[in-house]
Amino acid sequence: MIRTTRTTAGTTVYRRKLVFLSALAGALALVYALTLVFDPDRRHGRAFAWLDHPGLHYLADRIEISGPAGTTVLVRRNDVWVLSDPGAGGAEGGPGGAWQGFPVRQQRVQDLFAALSRREAYTLRANSLEARERLGLSIGSASRIVVRGGPGLPLVDLLIGYGGAVGREVYLARAYEREIYSGDDRFSLFTDSGPGFWLDFRLFAASYSAAMVQQAEFAFAPPGGAPPVSYVLRRDGGGWVLQGNESAALVNARVEAWLRAVLEAEGEGLGTEAPPAIEASVTLWFGDGTARTIQVGPAEGGEGYRRAVVSPSPLVYVLSPWTVDRLFRKSGDFLR
Repeated sequence: MIRTTRTTAGTTVYRRKLVFLSALAGALALVYALTLVFDPDRRHGRAFAWLDHPGLHYLADRIEISGPAGTTVLVRRNDVWVLSDPGAGGAEGGPGGAWQGFPVRQQRVQDLFAALSRREAYTLRANSLEARERLGLSIGSASRIVVRGGPGLPLVDLLIGYGGAVGREVYLARAYEREIYSGDDRFSLFTDSGPGFWLDFRLFAASYSAAMVQQAEFAFAPPGGAPPVSYVLRRDGGGWVLQGNESAALVNARVEAWLRAVLEAEGEGLGTEAPPAIEASVTLWFGDGTARTIQVGPAEGGEGYRRAVVSPSPLVYVLSPWTVDRLFRKSGDFLR
């Protein structure tokens, strides 16, 4: 009888231990599951784009880019992106505006939109304020790209922090969200560069092509008071002729190569004043009846840089001697 009682008691204790251990295992499993959900340092990857819909970039009218080189602001005017004063419109940054209203490289802006719209795989690294400080993502210290489109909240407000531990990775976060991700660094190229990275110093817009040019007029004023020299190249059918000497044998490939060099020419920067005198000019006439004239002043300084204006633009470009040599050629350079 006593033996039976002891056996029953042992079974009861065993069952109680089994229930306790099962409950403990369940509790540990629950804690582990909650840890996976709420652990700020968990790693979880997913693919997305910072600019959620590629079509949103058509709504954008202002881009604010802050980084080591300061703040650059781009605004869209008449569907053309231009440089704006970073001190205007509530953007962060000091006074600027030396090149305010100057067109920027439109393709470079599209490259930025492409990077923001690209669907990439990002790894979730943290979601705490402490982690933001540690990873260089606090507002005021992180690099930042803000894309605005009219009134209201920005279309994108992206923070770029320190580099990640793996290769070209960088830490990224939306400005007013807790989640911190890591992924390929496609944005430091834009945030680490100053206004010069964006400015378009080309004398002609990309929309011009050599096939559009119907006539080119040259004029040179040699130094020392020598008589000015001028000549005209005119398109004739599928080739080119020297006006007034149509029998001269021109090499059409040389004329076309020169035209491409002119239309692709770039300045080294901008000047503040027009050249004091004009030593050479070339005017291109286009098929729609419009014309653009490049006027170049005398060489300045020991390196021979020259200031130039391109009508009808009010801007003053600084040209290198190499660029000037490509722009202005003697008529004999085109002869066979």
